[in-house]
Amino acid sequence: MARYMLFALNGPTDGPGDEAEYTRWYDEVHVPAIEAIDGVTSARRFKVLRGKMPGDSLWPYLTVYEIETDNMAAVSGELAKVMEMSTPTLDRSQSAHMLSVEIDK
Repeated sequence: MARYMLFALNGPTDGPGDEAEYTRWYDEVHVPAIEAIDGVTSARRFKVLRGKMPGDSLWPYLTVYEIETDNMAAVSGELAKVMEMSTPTLDRSQSAHMLSVEIDK
């Protein structure tokens, strides 16, 4: 079975109370919905302390999802459905992700 890591880099919009609402949504709605997808084995959130990225963006949060599946297309389809349930306090203009597959030894 193939093993994947999905890295999601994002943060909240700038309005009053946006970070609190974004954090509540991420912790109470988004992560549980992702963890319920067959093949997702874990989800861990991190606060970014420092980093170097091209351009001007440095995202304030990183979420790492571990996935084990022989059908990544099906998992990706379910992930896309969950993202449709996004909160308006997620700053999509500053979001990025990276999907990686483990290299066979």
